[in-house]
Amino acid sequence: MSKNSKIKIIVAFFVFLMLFLIVNRIITKKSNTKDVELQTSLLFNQVNKSSVAKIDKYVIYGTHLNLEGNIQIPKISGISIYSVHVIAKDLEGKEISMDCSYTYKDTILSFSTFDNINEGLCLENLSQNHYYLLLKVIFSNSEERLFSLENNSKYENTTYYTMSKRNKVDLEFGKHEKSPFMKLSVTNLKDLPNDVYDIAIDASHGGKDTGATYKKYKESDIVLKYAKNLKQKLEALGYKVYISRDGTESQDADLSDMYAEKGRINTIQESHSKLLVSLNINDTRTKTGGVEIYAPTKCNLSFAKSLADNIVKTAKTSYSSAKLFNKEKGVYVRNFTEYDILSYKGSALIHKYEPYNITKLTPYQYMIREVGGIVTGAFVDGRNKSYGTNKYYDSNIGIEAYIIELGYIRYENDITNIVNNENLYCDAIVETIKGYIKDEE
Repeated sequence: MSKNSKIKIIVAFFVFLMLFLIVNRIITKKSNTKDVELQTSLLFNQVNKSSVAKIDKYVIYGTHLNLEGNIQIPKISGISIYSVHVIAKDLEGKEISMDCSYTYKDTILSFSTFDNINEGLCLENLSQNHYYLLLKVIFSNSEERLFSLENNSKYENTTYYTMSKRNKVDLEFGKHEKSPFMKLSVTNLKDLPNDVYDIAIDASHGGKDTGATYKKYKESDIVLKYAKNLKQKLEALGYKVYISRDGTESQDADLSDMYAEKGRINTIQESHSKLLVSLNINDTRTKTGGVEIYAPTKCNLSFAKSLADNIVKTAKTSYSSAKLFNKEKGVYVRNFTEYDILSYKGSALIHKYEPYNITKLTPYQYMIREVGGIVTGAFVDGRNKSYGTNKYYDSNIGIEAYIIELGYIRYENDITNIVNNENLYCDAIVETIKGYIKDEE
């Protein structure tokens, strides 16, 4: 056999192999599609067709999905509703259940998975699969009924990217035959999109705004060093980290409008991070000093508590003794007070704009409130011309945010410890974040 003939045979073999692989992939894809369609049909055969649950609100806060809605269920003589759940059911029939709080009045069942805003269906936990969200109602006679979910909110499909397993979670509303559905499709990614991050670190102040100052110390300089250190340590663990400023801004830059087009609120939200820690140093005079962690309203405080505990233990500092807004040692939740609300209303009257809808459950700190969207009551929509606009104030996707007050700049023990033991503080914060994310897996 000639050399040319051998080459032709080898080329023909590789062409045949490539064609075989392409055809096999097409057949496999069609087969998988048919399997999904069949399994979906089998699942929806279990769904009660008498009524559909209307979803009035759905949100993703941090790593968790929550929703609320209503459904019409006729009363059954002698039988009551025992419990209500929203379940995520995969195509193999396995389900993840979320308990709902509910009211049942005049045949209308209103339900909500909201309890703490950083709890619910953890999207980090989902394996690669298709999950249909359904309402499960259990009656006092042990009967169970499944109902499909229909989107009745103004929010459409969205995509979530996990921190741990590098999965993409597509949340989609649609219809299977005549039944509406809410579906989560989980697929794996090699890398995150360029504009998607896991964690955001906020170095407060910057430019002309030095923050708290005392002797030779400037808050803006100290927290920037901390932010860079944290970013490096977290990236070494494999997380993609966004930092709100890196020190390249001019010392004369006016960064006071945090709602400007490129202000800290908008740029942090554009990072699509799931978790934010904002670094600060207290300025008031104190005889004791100490660490303060500020957390969102209606939030499970376990992460905030771990932050405070780990910083105190590792950095050999102390909990703040401040009593106002204190929930646990070193943990604080500050909402608007009646005085704050009246003050904002007075400002609106003076500057001639419609007052914001603020309540005593609205978080006071803008770095917690405004990055959480509708979950945390963000309200800076541009009506007050003294500031820019939070482009994401009406978003149903929010970042779980915490403020870390490292200590008091005017308390010698605190500021000395903060300046000299930066690595200890940062190690405590990193270990807390790492543990929190691991608990989500």
